[in-house]
Amino acid sequence: MSLENRIKDIWFGNSCWKYPLLPLSALYAAVTSVRRFLYRRNILKSYRSSIPVIVVGNIMVGGNGKTPVVVGIADYFRKNGFRVAVVSRGYKAHPPAYPYEVTAESPAEHSGDEPKLILKRTGAAVIIDPVRSRAAALAEKQADVIITDDGLQHYALKRDVEIIVMDGIRRTGNGHLFPAGPLREGEWRLKCADYLINNGGEPRDGEVPMKLEVDGVLPVDETLSPLPDGAEIIALAGIGSPARFYDTLSGMGYRIVRKVEIGDHEKADISLLLQAEKDYPLVMTEKDFVKYAGCGLKNSYYVPVSADLPENFYGELLSKVKRLSAGK
Repeated sequence: MSLENRIKDIWFGNSCWKYPLLPLSALYAAVTSVRRFLYRRNILKSYRSSIPVIVVGNIMVGGNGKTPVVVGIADYFRKNGFRVAVVSRGYKAHPPAYPYEVTAESPAEHSGDEPKLILKRTGAAVIIDPVRSRAAALAEKQADVIITDDGLQHYALKRDVEIIVMDGIRRTGNGHLFPAGPLREGEWRLKCADYLINNGGEPRDGEVPMKLEVDGVLPVDETLSPLPDGAEIIALAGIGSPARFYDTLSGMGYRIVRKVEIGDHEKADISLLLQAEKDYPLVMTEKDFVKYAGCGLKNSYYVPVSADLPENFYGELLSKVKRLSAGK
């Protein structure tokens, strides 16, 4: 069994290998508890922005669908007259300096994949910095509201609204903190958020239902013909839950003959992709696409997705932020 599958078995199965890791989880819990206490007591300082801050995050390691939610909220607020800035850590990004404002010309190596995707989909200002409070200080000069992509545990930035996105199928796994389980914070944290979004599962009381809607299969080169129904393909998914992407493609009728296995946010060797697409069409996530745009791919496609959320969720969130803006 591979290391990745072993971890999944520990976190989401009944593996007994979690027990030797429980002392490390207890240490992790102690460290994070002390850190939260220091912020609550104002011993460690938090930055309070002059404009409302919405945090979109999760308590579980890995991807749970946060970025489509950020895109959906940013798009909704912009359509309702708000100037929006999105703040991100910029995981795997290597900009020349921080804070770094992403532009359409920014190389993916500078911006990271998710910030580049958010800019492409929303047109909002996108600023990356591991110190999100520093990014927020820059963002508030050009926006009416700040949305942070992840950052629920980044207590150095005060927030006005917390939104937790949960994988509705896996939920909290075995319920243990890292490394014995997949949790960054305990399940108690779910009760603290303003909104708990259930991505793809049966929502429980008080949870906001969400589904990821596929927006088609688009060619990376606009001169390329549409991908035929039922085509044999090679699939690429550098995301936290690649199995979900593979299931989506299979559900659309495509036959996956090969998978390009890379880690979350990782980038494959472009020469390997150029060779692969000579055999079969290469289909990737939109998050992957932003990393390979302009690399000369000719027989490749990407699959954009959107968060399908209730209209009353957006309306209530907008009203809340308007009240916060008036109060500030």
